Amino acid sequence: MSELSILIADDEALIRLDIKEMLQGAGHIVCGEANNGLKAVELAKSLTPDLAILDVMMPGLDGLEVAKILHSMNIPVLLLTAYSQSKFINRAEKVSVYGYLVKPITERDLLPAIQIAYARWKEMQDVRSKLETTQQELQSQKLISRAKAILASCEGISEYEAHQLLIHRAMDLRITAVKLAAQIVKKEA
Repeated sequence: MSELSILIADDEALIRLDIKEMLQGAGHIVCGEANNGLKAVELAKSLTPDLAILDVMMPGLDGLEVAKILHSMNIPVLLLTAYSQSKFINRAEKVSVYGYLVKPITERDLLPAIQIAYARWKEMQDVRSKLETTQQELQSQKLISRAKAILASCEGISEYEAHQLLIHRAMDLRITAVKLAAQIVKKEA
């Protein structure tokens, strides 16, 4: 796994130190440390880490609230906690964390959890990107379809002929068919 920039937030200094040593020993960079939730959010905004490791129970904002904020900033979160009760786990599910480790943790637990969490986050980014591209393509096709219908009606030609006309006019104007379709639809509105 490649080197990651990681933010650590835990109100216990010794735990932060242990985690930092484990991460650095594995080749990761600890870009920031926080002892409370508010500081963690502040550091995440300024440092934009690749991943954040958060304790659940911290002063200010708890780790679950911080995780929700970091999720909106597109920063994956791995939670560390002494609590394994279902109420904490259920809350963690709702704030889109990518891992949940119960203390005490070892390097043997932490490093694979980081690798899996980051891999799942990257997969989610790929899915989001593909979804966005598909949505844009669908919008383009709808726009072209609407423009073809307008051209067919105005010119008294078939949809196929309107499509050919749209393509040829776009080529003549040296613009994309989508851009020309948008102009046609806008003009018709």
